[in-house]
Amino acid sequence: MTSIIFSTLATQAQQPKNQLSELKKEKKKINVAFLIYDQVEAMDLNGPIDVFTKANALDPSYHLYTVSASSKKLVPSEGSTIMMQATYAFENAPQADILVVPGAAPEVIKSTCDHQPELLKWINNQNKNTKLTMSVCTGSLLLSQAGVLDGKRATTHYLALDLLKQNKKIEIIEKVRFTEDGKLLTTAGITSGLDGSLHVVELINGKEIADQIGKIMVYNRNGDLSFME
Repeated sequence: MTSIIFSTLATQAQQPKNQLSELKKEKKKINVAFLIYDQVEAMDLNGPIDVFTKANALDPSYHLYTVSASSKKLVPSEGSTIMMQATYAFENAPQADILVVPGAAPEVIKSTCDHQPELLKWINNQNKNTKLTMSVCTGSLLLSQAGVLDGKRATTHYLALDLLKQNKKIEIIEKVRFTEDGKLLTTAGITSGLDGSLHVVELINGKEIADQIGKIMVYNRNGDLSFME
């Protein structure tokens, strides 16, 4: 019985990786949706966008786009020093193969959850048919509120771990840059979005391209978290 359980768990762990590698074989672009909302953390958002944009330059594979409540209104970020306009609104956004949910300050996340139930509904609906759903930093709190992380292992920014622990249905993983559970990939604080994105690119485009992007970005993929102690 034990061997059967471990075999099943191993199979489940491999399924998302197999699905991602299979995406590359299909004769269509892989839809990667980046959620944006009022005061989203710019690095959480732009780090992964930069990784996938560079991957596209080296091996064109992706259809990259942003999604917000409205594609006609500007979305402010970083104290409104950056104003963005989404490619799509919730009602007309394509189904994502890969959904990236960036974070924001905890008080922004709380306000977003309290006042934008349609955002949580959209995350939940998209997640039903994604091949991979990824959060960056406190984006995991949005996934948690949407019910996406129930019964899953997950991580987040170290300053937001207590907030994520409020959902007793989640197994919290600490002191890692990212963690995977099935098709859910959650990353830790801010720059860990680069680690998660490069990991996804490696699964789809190969290690050579992921490493090349890391070098172009002058980013050490092999760094540990000892500096945090």
